[in-house]
Amino acid sequence: MLQLKVLFALAAAAALAACGGGGGDSPASPPPPAATPSAAPPVGSNGTLQASVAAPNYADARRVSAFNQLNAARQGAGAGLLAQSTKLDIAAVDHANYLSVNGFNTASSAHDETAGLIDFTGADPFVRMQTAGYDYSWATEVIGDIGSSSSTSDCVGDLLDTVYHAVSMLSRTTDVGFGFGSGTAAGMCTIDMAAPRSDTSRQIPPSGAIVAYPYGGATVAHGTFHVSNETPRVSTALLPNATAGTPIVVGFRNQDFVAGGTATITQFSIVNAAGTTLPGVILGGPHVAGANVNADDGLKFDDGFAVLVPVAPLAAGTYTVTLHATVGTGQALALTHWTFTVAAP
Repeated sequence: MLQLKVLFALAAAAALAACGGGGGDSPASPPPPAATPSAAPPVGSNGTLQASVAAPNYADARRVSAFNQLNAARQGAGAGLLAQSTKLDIAAVDHANYLSVNGFNTASSAHDETAGLIDFTGADPFVRMQTAGYDYSWATEVIGDIGSSSSTSDCVGDLLDTVYHAVSMLSRTTDVGFGFGSGTAAGMCTIDMAAPRSDTSRQIPPSGAIVAYPYGGATVAHGTFHVSNETPRVSTALLPNATAGTPIVVGFRNQDFVAGGTATITQFSIVNAAGTTLPGVILGGPHVAGANVNADDGLKFDDGFAVLVPVAPLAAGTYTVTLHATVGTGQALALTHWTFTVAAP
């Protein structure tokens, strides 16, 4: 995998226009979350995950590969699959074209565009999605750049090896669109994800289950999280160094969380193959509390997520994660231990 250059701007920029917190049908960039949680959607005993989607119809190999790579990660993580949306494709490609021509510094955020510049199509991601005809209830955009020489979807893998971008990519969205840069920005990808306004439940794991990445049995390409390359950056008070270990992302927003609204962690740890517990920092979003959990405002846009970040990069080998938590009204999680592997360089 190529060295990551930079991850641009706010990964968890969620728009909640349908819930009253996003400021109407054309929210400003990026809107704040709803002041109060949205009404609990109806959930069946098996949750509301998308178990199958149509194969993508992209003509270019990069977008096919990116689509398959992201869905493989989401399926393994228990987050549900994303369906290709041609409308989100338009929004993502339009912004990738804009960034390719104008660079990443034409506005206060790389997600935003400045009217009058070449390939301008909308001031922010949410306007661009709506201009393309996608009427969303929840939306987010992530942008990554791995350099100018990649013709693969490595951008997706690097975005997943983060905190805030990974949370967005594993969130409740149902549809996705991809755009890639060109010329000197050929290594850049723009990924737009959303759920339509008509979908009030979005993707919810069943009772006792969670979203977890890296998931059990997964192999990640490397064990280094380039903390200083992600914007927003995790607090320097918690992670002062430029690098750390692969973040372990968990999402508690299952059927029990939707019904009860909270998650409490009693243990969230990682050990190496020798059985040594590695020092780490636990970040928690809204309604996630418990032992050694640090409230993190950067996770506020999609409630129910927590992230364990080892303070030092992980060497090649196998690691075991232990998670003990209760969700909702006290339901214990079915998943408590899993292992993943960091590949040899």
